[in-house]
Amino acid sequence: MAIWWESLSALQRVFAWFAVPATLVLIIQTVLVLFGIGDHGSDAGGFDGGFDGGMDGSADGGMDGAGMDGIGMDIGDSDHGGMHVGSPDGLALLSIRGIVSFFTVGGWAGIAVAGLIASPFFSVVAALVAGFAALYGVALLFKWASKLQSAGNVSLKYAVGKTAEVYITVPAEKKGFGKVLVTFQGRFTECDAVSDAPVALKAGQRVKVVGLADTDTLIVSPMAEEKI
Repeated sequence: MAIWWESLSALQRVFAWFAVPATLVLIIQTVLVLFGIGDHGSDAGGFDGGFDGGMDGSADGGMDGAGMDGIGMDIGDSDHGGMHVGSPDGLALLSIRGIVSFFTVGGWAGIAVAGLIASPFFSVVAALVAGFAALYGVALLFKWASKLQSAGNVSLKYAVGKTAEVYITVPAEKKGFGKVLVTFQGRFTECDAVSDAPVALKAGQRVKVVGLADTDTLIVSPMAEEKI
C-alpha cells in the first residue's frame, strides 16, 4: 500500500483521498445488504421528489406542496431515514449510495486518467463525468428496483373506483403528479396520481380513483361532497 501511494502523483493522491474512503464505505454497505442489515437504510425514503410533503401546510396563496410540479424535496417516512434530492422524473439523484458511488467511481477514474494523461483539467473532467454517470446509474437502478418492489402482483386497474387519501399534493389539471394512499387487492399502497380537477388536491384530502393515466399512475378526482 505504501509503495502504491508513493507511486502516485500529487493529483492522483487527491483523487485517492476521495476514492479510497468511498470504496471502503461502498464495501461495507454491500456486506450489510448481503446480510440483510442495510436494506432500508439510506435509499428508500427521505427527501424524495417534490417540496410536496413539507410545504403543503403553507398559505394557500403560494407553495402548496406540488407547486414545483413534483421537483424538490419530500420528507419520507421515518423508517427509511435517507436523503434524496429528486429530479422531475422521480429519480433520487442524491441518495447516500449515489454519493458514495460518485466518489468511488469518479476517484478511481481520476487516478487512472491522471496516470495516462499529464493534464489536470482532463483528469478532473474525466473524474466528474465518471462520477455523475455512476450517480445517475445508481438512481436509475433504485428507481427500477423500487417499482418492482412496490408493484409486485398488484394491478392498478383494481384501484379504479376506490376511495383514496392524498399523501402528496396532486396538482390541478394534470400539471404534475402527486401521491395517494389507497387500499386495493388487500394491500395499502402508495401510488402516483394526477387529477383533472381545476384546483390542487391537498394532502389529507379524500379523493376517488376514476381511471388510469398509465400503468403506474392513477387519475383521481375530489369526492362529490368536496367538489367546488
